[in-house]
Parts: sequence; structure tokens; C-alpha cells
Amino acid sequence: MKRSLLVLALVVFAASTAFAGVQDFGAYTIDVPAGWTAEQDGETVGFVKNDNSASMSISYDTTDGASLKEIAEAFVEALNGKNLKNTELGYNFQMTNQNGVESDCLVIGDKEHYALIVVTGGENAEDEVMGMIASIQEK
Repeated sequence: MKRSLLVLALVVFAASTAFAGVQDFGAYTIDVPAGWTAEQDGETVGFVKNDNSASMSISYDTTDGASLKEIAEAFVEALNGKNLKNTELGYNFQMTNQNGVESDCLVIGDKEHYALIVVTGGENAEDEVMGMIASIQEK
């Protein structure tokens, strides 16, 4: 049975993935693995594996008083998502982009800030993606 990529984030990251180093994106830092490129565009950072087999984006913003559930529901509606679930990490759902590619999405945060994490092709780089998610440090 295929395990959900985002559920794997609960597992302690113990892989031998080589990391290029910690990169600072203003509100948070993240360990970016060797062989990945990161580019920031406003409040969103895109991470792409250099062979284009996997990608991840993180959109970080203020909640403006909305709950994580309300934010997740708004993203599900805006992105034509499906299967919204409340997990120990946050709110998980799936979406299909305009090219027909399915992505796993996770909304995490607190009362002041949230992050929408979108992972595409995660099955091609599970350890690297989970390592990046586990390394996020809010400043």
C-alpha cells in the first residue's frame, strides 16, 4: 500500500541524504539537499530536484486571524483539492495541477503564520523531501 508522503514526516529522518546547506528565506530556514535548487518568489519558495523528478513549494504568510482549518479549506477550494484530512502535522489534501499531475499538500502553522507545502513527484525523492520538511525552522 502506498504510504502518503506527508505522513512519512512523522518518522524520524535518518536517511543519509547529503545536504548542500541551510538556506535562509526570511521567515524560516531549511536544509536544501545537494542536487536541489531553491528560488524565492515573494512569499513562496520553490525547490526543484535538478533532474526535475520532484519538486516542493512552500508558501508562508500570516493567518490574519483565520484558523488552519479555514485556511486549508480555502486552499482546497481554490486549488480544486480533495480528501482534506486533519493529521498530527496539520491539514493534508491532494490536488491535480493543470498538467494533470497530482500533488500532496499540507497546511501547517500556528495562530499567527501558516505554510502551505505542495510536493509533486515526492515518491522520487522521499528522503530528501522529508528531510527538508523536518528541517524547517521558523525564525
